[in-house]
Amino acid sequence: MIPNTEQLNLWEKEYSPSEWSKRFPTADEVINYHVKFVTDVSDKNRKELNCELDVEYGSDESEKFDIYGDDLPEDAPLFVYVHGGYWQMLSKKDSAYCAKPLVQKGYRVIILDYTLCPKLTLEVLVKQIKRAGEYILNYAEENHVEHVSFAGHSAGAHLLAAMLDRSFIATVGDEKRLIKHVYLISGVFRLDELRFTKAVNENNLLALNDKNVANLSPLSCDYRHLSDCEMNFHVYVAENDSTVFKRMSDDMHKHLQNAGVATSMQVLSDLDHFDIVEKLAEKSYSITSEILKNFKS
Repeated sequence: MIPNTEQLNLWEKEYSPSEWSKRFPTADEVINYHVKFVTDVSDKNRKELNCELDVEYGSDESEKFDIYGDDLPEDAPLFVYVHGGYWQMLSKKDSAYCAKPLVQKGYRVIILDYTLCPKLTLEVLVKQIKRAGEYILNYAEENHVEHVSFAGHSAGAHLLAAMLDRSFIATVGDEKRLIKHVYLISGVFRLDELRFTKAVNENNLLALNDKNVANLSPLSCDYRHLSDCEMNFHVYVAENDSTVFKRMSDDMHKHLQNAGVATSMQVLSDLDHFDIVEKLAEKSYSITSEILKNFKS
């Protein structure tokens, strides 16, 4: 059912995370600061850390990832980061801000790139992310890596949750054992409302319809196939995220819990949709500390 004007106006704001930040007077300033911050820190990390850039996981020009900490042992634990940007912004080049604290503590960090919408439909993009996941797990197996973590922010959290469906787990087989932790940060887990918003899906650039909007929503996925895996999910959302983002995270946590999957959830005080990941550049940040603790445990 197409929403009325009042409902649509509400959704436009709820699915516009920059409208909810308290750090800057305007939403544009929030976005501008975030893009400059992540770009500057990522550029600095590329200069300071040993990297292998543009490793190909597929044939498309965007099917590549960068490895930070490439001078660490090949069997070092892997941390894979999937950026956000509502499936239509950002890239691996400006999403390596999380790398330095993790590399310094022994992680090799993979920053994943993917094709942005509308060059691909969201449905095809999820298939691309699955190919990336398969490649990375094969790469880990070949290098005797025993600990792989995946993390995603916003649309990146959606892509990870969508990747880990029954078909993906069946395809990777025993390599699923390598995935120890999954970090879902301020994620998008249902698409039925945002499909109608200009803020996210103007002119239906994601190519959503009544059938695929359910199939592409992690909250409609049955995750019971993960109940016998060693995976631990960690769901995070910011205090200054919108009501709908906080509700989606809470629902996702409960959805995983009901499927018998190990999961935890935290609402991080005084943060918004953007500095919840900007602070991954800090070694003392709570999520970074959790990632490092989980490697040691």
